[in-house]
Amino acid sequence: MDTSLLEFIDQVESTNTYLMQQIASGRTLPQLHTVVCRQQTAGRGMRGNTWTSRPGDSLTFSLLLRSEHLLGKQQFAVSELAAWSVMRTFAYYMTDEQKTKLTVKWPNDIFYEDRKLSGILIEHSLTGQQIDYSVIGIGMNINDEAFPPELPLAVSLRMITGRNLEPMEVLIRLHTELSALLPDFLLGRYQEVHRHYMKHLYRREGFHLFTDVDGQFRAQIKDVTAEGRLVLQREDAWERAYAFKEVRFDAE
Repeated sequence: MDTSLLEFIDQVESTNTYLMQQIASGRTLPQLHTVVCRQQTAGRGMRGNTWTSRPGDSLTFSLLLRSEHLLGKQQFAVSELAAWSVMRTFAYYMTDEQKTKLTVKWPNDIFYEDRKLSGILIEHSLTGQQIDYSVIGIGMNINDEAFPPELPLAVSLRMITGRNLEPMEVLIRLHTELSALLPDFLLGRYQEVHRHYMKHLYRREGFHLFTDVDGQFRAQIKDVTAEGRLVLQREDAWERAYAFKEVRFDAE
């Protein structure tokens, strides 16, 4: 990994906000420029959630992705790319049996069994139909030994593997995984990443409990569209595609 791509900040409210402000100010930054924060004070997650981390235990960072071919309607491909890269990174440190328990919970949380290992928040800048750049914010639980009561589903890599890891080593591994996938992605070849995303989707098999505006129901995942909509099929074969925040995964 080219260490010149790394920018370290001791404390910031949100690495995503910081990186987008830097770009908006006219600062020229290279592909995969990564802002790493020792402590985020207001890290943002999907659905308005916050990401809590203790200094040195977790990784909180944002990286820049530029693509000349990506259109606004294809923006979910960035989410799939990020999720698959993070999954591959975690898998690198796991046994074969542990790897089988890794999944992506739609839209892009990384889960180990029913517990959350990582969260991803992606923001895009568009001109017309074209995406100028994407900022990918990632939080990864690395060495945490416990989590506060308000995060009952959180788990760390250390809790799974029993090993204490250097967070920067994990970040370098992520860059390695992402760099391996990036050449095809930048050419507009999104199908392979989508295939892996679907293969490792959380609750991909069978019927499970969900809740939407009409109440709770059982359904199976049929697809995730190019726009990122989750297609669910109920037990009576009725189908519906949901956008973010329109449906919730329920405990079973």
